[in-house]
Amino acid sequence: MKKFLSKQQFNGPTFNNWMKFLLIGLSLSVLTTVVLQFAMYFQVWGRFDQTLDLGQAIWTSLKFLIRPQALFTILACLILFVFIVVLVNRLFVGIAIYLTLAVVTFVAEYMKMKSRNEPILFSDMSEVTAVGGLTQMVDKNLLIIAIVGIVIVFVGAGLLEFWVHRKKAGRFAASIQRMMIKQTGTRIAVLLATFLTLAAPFVANADQNRAILDHFKYQWQSFNTGEDAMLNGPVMTFVSNISSVIMREPAGYSEKSMAALEKKYTKYSDSLNKTRQDNLKGQTVAYVLSESLTNPDEVPGLKYKGTDVFKNIKQIQKDSVFSGRMLSSGYGGGTANIEYMTLAGFPLATFAPEMVVPYTQLVPVANEIPTITNLFQNREVIHPYVGTFYNRRDAYKKIGIQKFYTTDGKQYKYPDKYTKSVGSKDNYPADKSSYAYLTKKITSANKNKSQFLQLMTMQNHMPYSANQYPDSNYKMSEPAVSGNTKETVESYIAGVHYTDVATKNLVNKLENISRPVTLVFYGDHWPGVFTFVNQDKQLERSHETDYFIYQNKAAREKSKAKTNQNQRAYASPSDFPALALAATNSKLTPFYALQTKVTKELPAFANYTRGKFVDNNGHTLKTKDLTKKQKKLLHEFKLVQYDLSSGEHYLSKSFTKK
Repeated sequence: MKKFLSKQQFNGPTFNNWMKFLLIGLSLSVLTTVVLQFAMYFQVWGRFDQTLDLGQAIWTSLKFLIRPQALFTILACLILFVFIVVLVNRLFVGIAIYLTLAVVTFVAEYMKMKSRNEPILFSDMSEVTAVGGLTQMVDKNLLIIAIVGIVIVFVGAGLLEFWVHRKKAGRFAASIQRMMIKQTGTRIAVLLATFLTLAAPFVANADQNRAILDHFKYQWQSFNTGEDAMLNGPVMTFVSNISSVIMREPAGYSEKSMAALEKKYTKYSDSLNKTRQDNLKGQTVAYVLSESLTNPDEVPGLKYKGTDVFKNIKQIQKDSVFSGRMLSSGYGGGTANIEYMTLAGFPLATFAPEMVVPYTQLVPVANEIPTITNLFQNREVIHPYVGTFYNRRDAYKKIGIQKFYTTDGKQYKYPDKYTKSVGSKDNYPADKSSYAYLTKKITSANKNKSQFLQLMTMQNHMPYSANQYPDSNYKMSEPAVSGNTKETVESYIAGVHYTDVATKNLVNKLENISRPVTLVFYGDHWPGVFTFVNQDKQLERSHETDYFIYQNKAAREKSKAKTNQNQRAYASPSDFPALALAATNSKLTPFYALQTKVTKELPAFANYTRGKFVDNNGHTLKTKDLTKKQKKLLHEFKLVQYDLSSGEHYLSKSFTKK
């Protein structure tokens, strides 16, 4: 028997053994495809084929195998399997590594779909450095099961390898070993072939990737990656978003046309500046991104018992210069994308569909990143959490943020004294605590310098758990939903109540500060808890949050701005720079003059879809519904956006800078 084994080991793989090897890989690839599809379907959202009926979710996942898109995922998984096994040259160890990757991918896909109803995208790879923060958002039971499963797989693989290579288990050992490639040249050739195949989508451009996907009948869902993944599989959706196209060139783009636009809006800014003051010196503009904040009273079908949870914010909106509803691009997530729009003044809806996360896809490569922060001498961001998400640290450096305070910061550490939570001790830092640090920053500012602050809160970030706020009296009465959904909604409502009270107290404190302060406050997106709302039928409503631009007494006296202006009852996040400068009555560069014209003459961009807008009365319009004058303004805006983002940068520096 030893002689037989020795002879077999050196013969290398035969055709039959190669077929056995590929059959193992094919079986695991099919299983992986079904499991990943299950992660898409076994969800509460109820869109496409999503369901919490276990049998139905499994059956739908199996039916996916007859779709041509499934073949792409199967082939991709099979090539990955071959690469891993040939690389380690141990069948069972290779299987263990492959299964580990499959389990990790499943958990990530399932949890992201659960929280945001969208799959893992290439832009999410920047989050791998934030693994500590990410694990806090993962279902702990699922995480434990996954870890235990991975340990069992590796222990089993180790025992099998020991059995095969040390115990010489007869013909079985010979069969396993003959599946492995012994010839160095052949191994290198297989490794190169599989590696280059796997790497191809990462070096190809977007159109080349799309051409490959189209061979497998890819059905692109341009503005809904969740439905894209359910139709095509999360692997296909991932590949379709690898190559970045920032923005496609608008018609008529040339050096001559941009020179004409610069001249036009320089003249327009001069006209507007005749009645504006250069008065940012000694002032503060503070952005407050209130995590997952929206008014529960505006959620279709939701009724609860308890005091008016949004009464203070609604009153502040009435006393503000501008206020209304903001049209978010996200649902349950996408915070940094909304944040980017509020700083840069460019809506996501006018970028290419492939450009989904500006901080990772645009900011590192753009010609110029003009943001409202550049108008201020002191520029700081405050975030009571880790700072590794969305490539923020590098992105902030590029756009000129001087200090970024986070709980894991080394040079700029968010103080522990401002991390106190409300309710459970495991909750995120309370808005009350975050506002206290924001107020301290404002009161300690240099009186002769302009100051920009941005606070990104965490109190209402998912997950929302039962008994998160033990003292809460809020109870959900309608609609009738499962116990888990009811508990999460009640926890969310309680959190909103604490935000409402804390925001009122913040405004009261700002009123007593002698420094002029303009507060730009907004909820970035809906939380992912209102699963009983049909997003297809309530697309606009499920992407509406609340915003206001409030000035304290010192700022009102300085700017002479009127309160409760109805100029932007529905606003895009990209409107905020122009609206903030209007509130402070500040002089404008040609760039902000263009943005001001957009807020005055165009309806708000509906960032959750493309080619649609929402007017001040809440009516949805398509591009074709715009007037000829509005269409011209929209085209001019896109020309400027393209030139600054990915064009030839014909516009001069004076177009965007003071």
